[in-house]
Amino acid sequence: MKKKQTKKIQIKKRAHPMSIVSPEKERLVLSCTKEEKRYIKVLAAKNNMTMSEYLLSFARKEMPKSCSQHCERSHVPNKETAKVLKETDEGKNLVEYDNIDDFWDALGFKKYA
Repeated sequence: MKKKQTKKIQIKKRAHPMSIVSPEKERLVLSCTKEEKRYIKVLAAKNNMTMSEYLLSFARKEMPKSCSQHCERSHVPNKETAKVLKETDEGKNLVEYDNIDDFWDALGFKKYA
């Protein structure tokens, strides 16, 4: 009788980018009843999310953007912003002030407000 050969493969890619086993993630323990857990699981599934994503979605609304890794807006500057950034890098169309007080005055800020 021949021995059946098996091949071993190693998977190096995570199944989901927000996976709890991700090295940059921390584990959070939440205490709830079985019924509450079941209900949260249903709500998460209804929103096509994992339970972690679902619960974090509420907290992320209150978090500063630096804490939240999810940002849904574009970070590509529009044409006008791209033009100004390019000109600034080239030293063009810059406005200079002799001191910080003149700078704040030009912006319309009161000195001791």
